[in-house]
Amino acid sequence: MKTKNFVLKIIFALAVAWTFYYLVNYFAIKNWNTSESLIVRVLEAGEEKIRQSDISGDEDRYETLERQLILMVLSGNNSGEVITVNTVRLSGSGLEIIPGRNYLLVWDYFEDGTVQYSIADSFRVPSVAGIIMAVCTMLIALTGYRGLFALLGLGASIGVLIFTMIPLVTLGWSPVPVAIASVFIISTVTILCVVRHIRYMLVSLLGSLGGVMCGFACGAAMVHLWQLSGLAGEGSALLASTLPNLNMRGVLLSSVLIGSIGAVLDVGVSVTASMSEFVDYDEKIHLDRLLLAGLNVGSEVLGSMINTLILAYLGSSLPMAILICSAGVEISGILNDPYIAQEIVQSLAGTLGLLFTIPVTAFCFVFQESLRRKHGG
Repeated sequence: MKTKNFVLKIIFALAVAWTFYYLVNYFAIKNWNTSESLIVRVLEAGEEKIRQSDISGDEDRYETLERQLILMVLSGNNSGEVITVNTVRLSGSGLEIIPGRNYLLVWDYFEDGTVQYSIADSFRVPSVAGIIMAVCTMLIALTGYRGLFALLGLGASIGVLIFTMIPLVTLGWSPVPVAIASVFIISTVTILCVVRHIRYMLVSLLGSLGGVMCGFACGAAMVHLWQLSGLAGEGSALLASTLPNLNMRGVLLSSVLIGSIGAVLDVGVSVTASMSEFVDYDEKIHLDRLLLAGLNVGSEVLGSMINTLILAYLGSSLPMAILICSAGVEISGILNDPYIAQEIVQSLAGTLGLLFTIPVTAFCFVFQESLRRKHGG
């Protein structure tokens, strides 16, 4: 019976996601009103032919590939019309065109009146939305209201970052104070959504904030000692040139806070939940034994969470790591590279944040429990 219910929940979640996919696809195409691109479906794709084209003002010759496509226009005033265009792209760039799929068609006008068409990208909005919906509905279907609360907490966290922190930093606010305030809001909302015992919510909050601030302090010390400017990497350099008054070192420190708070919350909530279970099982458990239990559980969780945190940072910087290694740089040069140093700061600061979260949460829990017993709560 349990297996049948499980399968039915999965089928229901997939059905909801499939319906959501078609709704998003319909409304996205209907409301696609940009004058710079069209959503098209490839009906037929001819073979690519190599041609040589001159780039104005440059003596070099660039190899381009030309292909004839038969397309059905899906957006705009000419929706439903079938057109034939010749698209071009530089050799080694562009997408593999698969008939039956939807793409974004763009064009360029030249002074002689000619128009050059190209496929800019795949139209993936509906599939992205559908997969996100599938994951969310399966989470809710299999975990119930706890999964719903977890999604609400995640949505609130993303909302704080996208609609509050980033706009304020863009407007010129100091990144670090804004990041600290954002971390406090994210931690509070997440704990309200996922911690089961109301009386232990403050413990989780204090433990998580204490851990992440300890990690932040260590990260700030490393940034100062290593004289990191926060300008390593193309994205940072572009941001600094776009917003010259922005404190890039503050942005780097803010990334330490935001990057570690998720893992820190996991550890803080896990330690709190385990200790609360011990108290539920034996309300008279000795406080020393309770403290030891919290520290032991935290140390078990710590190993996997550190692995998760380090691999997340390594995965995000994998292209740059491959590029550096392919250049044949020695280990001393790698460690001295500012980009790698920034990644090390984020990884080590996050790791230290996890490490400090365990004792801070455990001691806060024991202190609150001692007060509760003292006052007969």
